[in-house]
Formats: sequence, structure tokens, C-alpha cells
Amino acid sequence: MGNLSTIYFYSVLLPLYYMDKATTTMSISPSTTRAISRIAIAQLRSTRNKHTNLINIAKTAGWAKRDGAKMLFLPECLGFIGDSAEHTVLNADPSIEVQMKNCNDDDVLPMNSFREALASTIESCSQSDDEQKSDDNNIINEVEGPIESIVAELRFIAQQSKLWISGGGVHTAATSSTAGDASSPSKIYNTNVIIDEKGKITSFYHKIHLFDVSIPGKVNLKESNTTAPGQKLVVCDSPIGKLALTICYDMRFPEMYVELVQRGGAEVILIPSAFTVPTGIAHWHALLKARAIESQCYVIAAAQVGRHNEKRKSYGHSLAYDPWGELLADAGGYENDSQDGGGDELSSPVNVPSIVTCDIDLDLVKSVRERMPIQQHRESSNFTF
Repeated sequence: MGNLSTIYFYSVLLPLYYMDKATTTMSISPSTTRAISRIAIAQLRSTRNKHTNLINIAKTAGWAKRDGAKMLFLPECLGFIGDSAEHTVLNADPSIEVQMKNCNDDDVLPMNSFREALASTIESCSQSDDEQKSDDNNIINEVEGPIESIVAELRFIAQQSKLWISGGGVHTAATSSTAGDASSPSKIYNTNVIIDEKGKITSFYHKIHLFDVSIPGKVNLKESNTTAPGQKLVVCDSPIGKLALTICYDMRFPEMYVELVQRGGAEVILIPSAFTVPTGIAHWHALLKARAIESQCYVIAAAQVGRHNEKRKSYGHSLAYDPWGELLADAGGYENDSQDGGGDELSSPVNVPSIVTCDIDLDLVKSVRERMPIQQHRESSNFTF
């Protein structure tokens, strides 16, 4: 039976999958066309300089706008990576719950000197050469002006670029009503925030699984020292499909993604990250590909790359996988643990900021799930230990 199953898979299921990818009328009527959405996935090397970080995000928004993307995906820690955990807490955004409550449908965020720089950057990058998708000038000199909050400036960038934005990871303060452990002033949340093209916050997710890992001589991070865990799974609507919001270390817990698909109806999984180099080399591509295959979803993972300060550097490789596990885009990054950028304190193995683009085709999600209905098989399975 095993041999017959293998023959059936390679002779029937696999050819049907590739046939469906190659034609626009395989699963739909000839009078309709596929709903295909272009997306842009950013790769950043954020530091403690919020002005520079936001200007670099504005660059990626300009390139994404130029390339016809509907949505821009940003990595974890997009607006600030401090020199210490205490530094991160002190520079956290206001509570996302409060920011969302104060966000109205018709808000037009006022201009100031710094937002003029953001708007100018978006406009110039949206008019740049089609081949330019990265920039090795990561330091913007003499950019000043008020920053209301990281999320507020992301809202402004969304308004100016007319893009939906996934702010993959912003450190936000907790209110006394949000969680017991987070009510301490020393605790914050790691928050993935979704913003529409009008600058409205439509949804947010607090990271559930916190990265407390020690690899002697390589990695020693304890996120729970300063960050409180979230408690709620989130799936939300967007122009490219139903988004499952997760962050970085969550990817190691597949049971979470089963729930997001089975109960939440997810079609596209977001896993923005600031992955360490040793764990990235060992597991990044394998874990993300596995999450795509087993959930039969697109997986979008925007990433940090390069050395942020003398203590910390990130693996990179912002990427996307399709529901069959095919790699659609990869922005590059470290290939080995000894590799570094220019040898200086702040460096990267690839140009940053940068974007990669790919297309999201929800008909492909449907097609893969129809041809290999593992979600139904999971629901109907019955076993004991």
C-alpha cells in the first residue's frame, strides 16, 4: 500500500498541483481571473536610533509602492533595538490598546519636520529605478524632529504610501487591565500591529511564546525578564487574505498554527522575526517551510539582519513560502556563524534596508487544501496513547 500511495502522490497529486500553478483557469470558471496580490517583505537592521529606523522603513514603503504591492511586512523590533533590556523598556511605545482606542477612521496625522522627511523619502523611493530594492546607506545624518510613537509614525507611513502595513514587532507598554504580569512598569509587550492604507490600526497581537534561551558561548537571551506573554490568538482580515499574527519564537510551536488554521481560518501566516545567527543557520528555513506545508498557508517572515550593537546581531533571510512549501523570495543574510559585514560595530552581510516581493494567490491555498485535505483528516483522526 505504501508503494501505491507513493505512486498516486507523484502521478496524480503533484502534477495537479503544478498544473494548477501554471494555469489561470484550473480551479475557477473561464470568465473569472485569480485574485493575486503583490506583497513586499522588508529586511532591516534596526538600532537604537529611532529616526534612522523609521527613515529606513519609509524607504521600504516607497519601493513597495513603486512595485505595486498592496501590503508591506516589517520585522520584529522594527523601530528600536536597545543596548540592554532596560533600554528597551524605557523606549517602549505607549499601550497599543490606548493607541488603537484613539485611532479614528478619518484621522489625518499632522505634518511636522520629521514627517516631512518620511514623506519625502517615500516619494523619492517610489520614483526610484525599478531595480533598486536595497540601500547600503543605513545611516541618515541630521534627521531630527518629534516622534509621537513608533506606531503613530507607521500609521503616517501607511497614509503616505497607501499601503497596508504589518508592524511585525513593536515594544508597547501594558495597561493595568491587559494582563496581570504585564501590569508592572518593568514589563512590556512585543506587539505585531496591522495598519490599513488609511492609517487605522485594524488589529494587533501580543507575542505569546517568549525567547528564553541560553547557548553557551553563542546566545544568552531571556525575553521574559522584560516582556509579558500575550494570551490571545489573532486572525484578521486584510487585502491579501486572512492573516494569522505570530512573532518569531512562536514558530517553534506547531500546535499554535493548527489552531490558527482550524479555528481561525488563516490563509497567510506572519512570522516577523529578529532571529539569532546560530539558531537561524540551524533552523530558520526548515521551521518556516514546515509551518507552510503543515498549515497549507503562505508564510511571510520579515527579518532583521546584521549587527545591531556590540552584543547582538540577527540572521536575516526575510522570505516567503507558498502553501506547498516552495520558497518564493529570500532577501539573504548570514550563511555561517563567523561571517560578518564590514568588520565595524554596525554591519550587515547584505545591503539594508531592502525588500523582496512576491505574489499571494488565495486560489492556490484552496487548491492545495482540496487536493490534500489534511485539515479534514486531522479533525477526523481518532487515536489514544
